[in-house]
Amino acid sequence: MLEDTKKDRVVAITSYCNTEEKLNVLIVNISLIRLKFPDYKIALHANYPLLPPVQELVDMYFYSDLNYAPRDKWIQFWNTIGDKNGSFFNKKFYYTIPDTGWAVFQQINALTRYLIDYKWVMLINYDTSVEEINSNDYTEEYDLTLHYHYGRTNYSMIMMFFNPRVFYEKVVTKYFTFKNWFDVKRDNQMNERRFFDMINDSGISLFAHDHRVSDKVDCGLDYLKPNAPPNPYFTNYLLYHHETILEVYLWGLQIPIEHVDMMDENGKSYTIDNKNSRGEFECVITVSEEKFEIIYILKINDIRFNEHIPLKIKKGYKVLPI
Repeated sequence: MLEDTKKDRVVAITSYCNTEEKLNVLIVNISLIRLKFPDYKIALHANYPLLPPVQELVDMYFYSDLNYAPRDKWIQFWNTIGDKNGSFFNKKFYYTIPDTGWAVFQQINALTRYLIDYKWVMLINYDTSVEEINSNDYTEEYDLTLHYHYGRTNYSMIMMFFNPRVFYEKVVTKYFTFKNWFDVKRDNQMNERRFFDMINDSGISLFAHDHRVSDKVDCGLDYLKPNAPPNPYFTNYLLYHHETILEVYLWGLQIPIEHVDMMDENGKSYTIDNKNSRGEFECVITVSEEKFEIIYILKINDIRFNEHIPLKIKKGYKVLPI
């Protein structure tokens, strides 16, 4: 299958590099892996095609589009915005994306099959923090070595060390199935939880490290860091627009904000009053049925700006009561 005379150890990388940031992270990681694991070959699987200069950085390159996701399946990330004294708002903020977790399982499946003649596979995702990996952590004492994810409740899928033939026979063929992955009982499970359950159900010889290996690419929750256009009044915002309802959240306030005058890109004006008693700004209003992507802040507390502050309505966000 593979022409290597010595099929001992290989680093397998799963990737979906559809942005310049992701591609740069992948290239840096390949370089670090070469330095850190000089005796390992490198195999790269791409769900998003990579150009020849990137392919030439590795020993084996596989491309196949496994990024399938049913239209009604989503992953949800949520946060409450606040401090040790509680939430600033009356809602949890959610970010939803199409469920691409199945694609990760398919990539693991494909790489395991491609590399099944190897004795050991070290599998990482393209943006794993390779600097945190200690090669001495991964021995042949167990058929599968993992890291915990978020404490000790789940296993991380971004770093694995395993015997591919045992892993394929015990886990992949029996548990990494479409029927099992999309079982209705798993609808509200995060990917790591599904992975955790399947690994434990398989009975494979397993060791899990307490220390968590992190990743390098932000998952996209831009409101968790300052995301507002430069202005002297607030640092963070989230707009949630559903049909004729617009919810406006401003925090990181530099001054108390009592009311805001806005105008959407269709020219409709709105004056909104703060309904939050916890020190930030929160308001829900009814708006026109016309679609708009940007709303402009014209005034805050009757202070008019020479240049309006544009706020974007980002797709994939929603809010729910705490």
